[in-house]
Formats: sequence, structure tokens, C-alpha cells
Amino acid sequence: MKRFFYENFQEYLKENGVRKIDFILKDNECLSMKGMEQRVNKQLEVISQFHQKSCGFNGCLKYRINNDTCKLIEECKIHIKRLKKDLQKIKESGCNGKVEQFIDEYGPIYLERAEECIRSIYNSNYIKLISRSMDKVEICLTDVGFDNLQYDNEIKIVNFYDIAYNMVEMDAYYLLSKLKRKGIKLDWKEHINKFCGFEGLTESSGNFILALMSYPHEFMKVYEKYKKNKKNWSEDDYIRKLRKAIGEDGESLLNLIDVN
Repeated sequence: MKRFFYENFQEYLKENGVRKIDFILKDNECLSMKGMEQRVNKQLEVISQFHQKSCGFNGCLKYRINNDTCKLIEECKIHIKRLKKDLQKIKESGCNGKVEQFIDEYGPIYLERAEECIRSIYNSNYIKLISRSMDKVEICLTDVGFDNLQYDNEIKIVNFYDIAYNMVEMDAYYLLSKLKRKGIKLDWKEHINKFCGFEGLTESSGNFILALMSYPHEFMKVYEKYKKNKKNWSEDDYIRKLRKAIGEDGESLLNLIDVN
């Protein structure tokens, strides 16, 4: 009989056959492009197996886990609002420095892309996806990389610290978007479709993941650092960082979304 009270979520997972390990040995094949398609597909399947063991938790925890449902999307909407406001200010008052000149040139492009991504997310039955996630008490590992999660006769995890209540689609996003930022070329839609098959998700979920992967997260992050002056970087440093972010954001995948 399952217990109801647990010290932490790791304890609950251990009871359900998930093992804590100290590290995962790096595999040269994992670090190369050889077999990457197969490895990603396998990792998505392991993520789904983790979800089967973690979702639906109805016990009590002494140390609660965070609820990150909607968190990233709301952050994206805030970034859009700030960038739109700043672009209007630049239009009215002119550019103050090289960074603002760069933002004046590229900002409208990435603002439009960001807004289109958010529209696509909401057009993907986003509110219904949230409701389903909450009803099923879905839980994400968040850190789903090859160096943190693996299956070897059992599910093995190094870091449990980022586990949170969230839509299961987010774990697929965390894995695939990280690979996309590294410049790895994969059949994104095929992997997303396979993940949705593992999870029993609808086409709306696949479209949601594609839209979120298309959002210019890196561009927005660097611009936020510039606005908040969090880093002791020169204007040239910020411009280099913004150019790098543009490269990491890569191409939009919105053209892969099926429009009914």
C-alpha cells in the first residue's frame, strides 16, 4: 500500500522505482551527431516513462515542489510588453547608443516573431492544455538532458531539484529547445509527434511545443539583462551577445504547425 506522507518528492519517486544516482557517464556517441535522432527519440520515451511514475501524485510533502504551470508563457508576455514599450520610446525619442540602434533595427523583427508565437500558443488550445495538466496533476523533471536522466533497466536521475508541477509538454520543450539552441539539426516535428504519441497527447500539444520552440527566448533574455544593467558589459559586449542570441534562437518553426 502506498504511503500518503513523504519527506520530499524524491522519496515518492524512489518508492515508484526511480533511482537516484551521482552522475551519468558521458557517451561519445551522445556528444556527436552519430545516432542523435535515435538518442533523442529514446530520451523522449524515457521522459514519458518518468511522467508515468510522477504524474497524478495525491499525497502530502514536507518539502513542497514548485508550481511552474504557465510561468514561462507569462514571462514571455512580459518580455513582449517591455520590448514593445521600449521600441515605441526609441521611435519617439531616437536611439541612445549603439545597443538601442541595434534594437531599433532588429527589435521589430523579434517582437513580431514573439507575438506570433504567443498567438500560436493560444490558438493551440493552450487554456485546455493547462486544465488537463492541472486535472491530471502533471509533473515535470525540467532537467531532462542526457546527463541528468537515463534508462538502464530502471529510470535513473542525478538532479531532482528542478522538479515542478507543469504541463508534460514542457519537458519535451526543455530537451528539444536546448538542442536547437546548440545548432543541432533534427526533424523537430517528427520527434514532437513521437513524444505526443508516447504521452497520448493531441495535435494541439505538438503545435504548442513548436510555437514555444519558435519564441526568441535568447534575444529577449539578453535584452532584459541590458535593460536591467545586470552585467558589467560594454555596449559592444551587449551587441555581440545579442548577435549570438539571434543565432541560438535560430529559425522559427511556426511553418511546421498544422493549421486546421
